Amino acid sequence: MVNWTVVFDRLFALINKKGEPSYFSGPRYIKRVQEEIDPYFLDYTDYLKERAASNESTTRKHYYRDILFGFDEGSRLKLVESILKEVGDSDPTLAVEIRKLMGGGTIAPSASVPASVWNATQLNDWLSKIDEAIKDSDYERAVTLSYSCLEGFFGAFVRAKSPQTSYSNEIIVLSKEVRYYLKSVNREYPNEVLNLIGHVAHAVDKARNRFSESHFGEEAGLWLATYMRDLVNTQIRLLLHFM
Repeated sequence: MVNWTVVFDRLFALINKKGEPSYFSGPRYIKRVQEEIDPYFLDYTDYLKERAASNESTTRKHYYRDILFGFDEGSRLKLVESILKEVGDSDPTLAVEIRKLMGGGTIAPSASVPASVWNATQLNDWLSKIDEAIKDSDYERAVTLSYSCLEGFFGAFVRAKSPQTSYSNEIIVLSKEVRYYLKSVNREYPNEVLNLIGHVAHAVDKARNRFSESHFGEEAGLWLATYMRDLVNTQIRLLLHFM
């Protein structure tokens, strides 16, 4: 279940930077709609005339939102992803966030979150999203968000602590790099504690991959989603001390 209001707000922030290459004017936005979704969509001038005649807002943010929300979810994903492919590099952090908000689906989670954005507030924001999914009984999404949260943090941790030319975007590999770093700088720490990093990564990865195909019942889905959230919360709160 995608929170399209939040997705749109983030997307508009990305394409509303006037004077920059990422800026989408009204004609540019509607042309993208025509190219990706509906070749018969009204041209910019005709569309605004129609809205004005119907006493609908002609403010960019309002009609951009109405256009996006007028399509089914598959078309929305296609349109947003098309825009991100073109201008996402102008703000990679925001582009990653938008893709993660779109909830997995055909868009894989990314681990390219810079270390500077990870702190207790960032973690609490993620936990709120997971809790919201659990509250809505969308347990599969809650597990997917837990995976994305942990993978993103591991990626940020490795980038902050192990400068190198390339980085993995696979949660198990990232967890091994995090564990290796901590063991190298904290030799007095019990191996059993640091080994939990890998165990948690495997658990979250397995839960995400097996959730839909195992057809968990509602009660089982609830405890699993809640447990994954608590594992991620505990793991990241520990590692934030070493960031």
